[in-house]
Amino acid sequence: MLQQTIEAWRLVFYLGAGVYVFGTVIYLIFGSGEVQPWGYPPKTEEMKSLDDADKEEKEKMKNPDEKEKEVV
Repeated sequence: MLQQTIEAWRLVFYLGAGVYVFGTVIYLIFGSGEVQPWGYPPKTEEMKSLDDADKEEKEKMKNPDEKEKEVV
C-alpha cells in the first residue's frame, strides 16, 4: 500500500504550485485585459434610443446657458 508521508504531500504541493505559476506566466506573456469587440452586447433599437437620450442630456449639462436662452 502507498504510504502518505510529508515528502509525498510536499511533492503534490510543489507540483500544484508549479502548474499555477506556469499558467500565470503564460497569461502574463500572452494575455491582455482589453475587452474584445465580440465582448460587447449588440445594440438594439431601444438601447440606441437610450444612448441618444443620454447624449442629449450630456449636451444640456455641458451648455446650461442654452437652456436659459430657450426659456427667455
